Amino acid sequence: MIGQDIVYQTLESLNINYNYYESPRDFSSEDDGSFWKRIQAERCKNLFLRNHKGNQHFLVISKYYKPFNIKILEQHFKKGKISFASQRRLDKWIKTPPGAVSVFSLFNDAENHTRVFVDEELKDTGYVTFLPNEHNAILKISTPDFIKLLKASGNKWEFFEMR
Repeated sequence: MIGQDIVYQTLESLNINYNYYESPRDFSSEDDGSFWKRIQAERCKNLFLRNHKGNQHFLVISKYYKPFNIKILEQHFKKGKISFASQRRLDKWIKTPPGAVSVFSLFNDAENHTRVFVDEELKDTGYVTFLPNEHNAILKISTPDFIKLLKASGNKWEFFEMR
């Protein structure tokens, strides 16, 4: 199966069930909507961001098609200007390729440096999907198991209203 070993080890150790899907596409570009209807899960957007000083990093998780407004995140974080983290920062903190960042990336963050913000709208979904820290595969898990993963990561996390 495609994906980092730590993803599958973590799922097994936490007794989390998942559905595995492969695709020749990387799931980072616009995909066939029929795929998402067929698997009946919420497609998630995962953004790895940094503050202006570069000393704090954030993983923001929301519904994939929800508009992203960086000004709202800046107001919520109260950490100054927010921008996307560089490849160097991805390599240092979450060891995940660009475009494959997900909740599973937190298990590569040995220092629990990354703070996680999850859009409140995801609370009401039955299932969510994430890349297993690699392209060309996707995992579907229940929303309660997603929350279990967040708690197990050791990173600080919270739900917030992403308007």
